[in-house]
Amino acid sequence: MNGPLLHFEDQGSESPALVFLHYFAGSLRSWIHVAGDLSSRSRCLRIDLPGFGRSAPLTAYSVHMVAQAVIQLIEGLRVGSYVLVGHSMGGKLALACAAADPPRLEGLVLVAPSPPSPEPMDERERSRLLATHGDRTSAEETLRTIARRAISANDAAVCIEDNLLTSPEAWHWWLAQGSREDITAQAGRVTCPVLVLGGSDDPVIPPHVIAAEVMPHLIDASRIEIAGAGHLLPLEAAQEVGAAIRSFVDGRCRRTGSGAPRP
Repeated sequence: MNGPLLHFEDQGSESPALVFLHYFAGSLRSWIHVAGDLSSRSRCLRIDLPGFGRSAPLTAYSVHMVAQAVIQLIEGLRVGSYVLVGHSMGGKLALACAAADPPRLEGLVLVAPSPPSPEPMDERERSRLLATHGDRTSAEETLRTIARRAISANDAAVCIEDNLLTSPEAWHWWLAQGSREDITAQAGRVTCPVLVLGGSDDPVIPPHVIAAEVMPHLIDASRIEIAGAGHLLPLEAAQEVGAAIRSFVDGRCRRTGSGAPRP
């Protein structure tokens, strides 16, 4: 494979595959419950994005560069037909991947996605995060702030560990540049079916941001709001997220993948 070496975990075997991209300061481990449930019926490929988890950072960053690294990995693994599933930062990156019109992409699931427009992040929070990379107390504060439903002690420990594992390069890129990039023009070129999931109580990407900054830029999209959930949907609401992905794949992507016209 050309391009950067990305750490990934692969389970299951059925098509279309599900390719999971994680949130900022997370890793592929955030998808463990969702992928564990779906792997009985789908191949589940979970990726550590460059500079996160166990993947090395890039020498230079942009949304396009990270998206290309993901596409190169998918093509190098000869995944076949697949659906991209991106959470938060991973949602914006998944949109950028889809805008490149890669072969065999059948659909897109955006989970509490950072919008294609510059993310409306509170500037005091941005400054706090930029100043506290690698600080455990700050990582614990972030976890308390973004989740609304309870998560297990083990999941919380993984979130903290992943936060502290994030490379300085990836950390500063996303906060200072990546979250501010405007890819709305590229998002408007995505023609595959899209499902957007959000939490009703998400303090990071609240429902009004999804309504105003995500949905208007998508051509063929549906939306589901999960009641009482915050930003960490893959951990807070794993069963609901898994069920929504399964229904989307069965109801939309399997039809489009079999040659039926997209509605």
